[in-house]
Amino acid sequence: MDAMTPCIAEAARRLLRTEGTSLVVPEDLFDEAVQLSLAISDGIPKMIREPTISIGHENRIELEGLSQLGGEEPPIDICWIPATSETLHSVWSIWTNQIQDLMTAGYPGCVGCGGPGSEGDWDELASRARTRVN
Repeated sequence: MDAMTPCIAEAARRLLRTEGTSLVVPEDLFDEAVQLSLAISDGIPKMIREPTISIGHENRIELEGLSQLGGEEPPIDICWIPATSETLHSVWSIWTNQIQDLMTAGYPGCVGCGGPGSEGDWDELASRARTRVN
């Protein structure tokens, strides 16, 4: 198992269980992010407000207050997936595939379908220790 797999899954779960959040993406991912938001709206009909999409920094993707892909290391309460500007699009693709897989499984309205680690508390310190590149 890749060291980033658990934090990618946690970031996907955070998106799918939080209503009315904001997803801030680089300009070149804006259209894909809008499609993702629409897919969430269709895939989780009980979600009243899917994420709003806006354009932000070129080197990171932010699920405001919850998760961040790439960029500088955020505060410890943010689920961080390290990525360089060269790997950000690849990490985005893996993350969005994880989101689609979770929705197909019925997350968040199902028991046990969130994958390994979905039932307990998230340990961001341990995650950063696993994924940190020195």
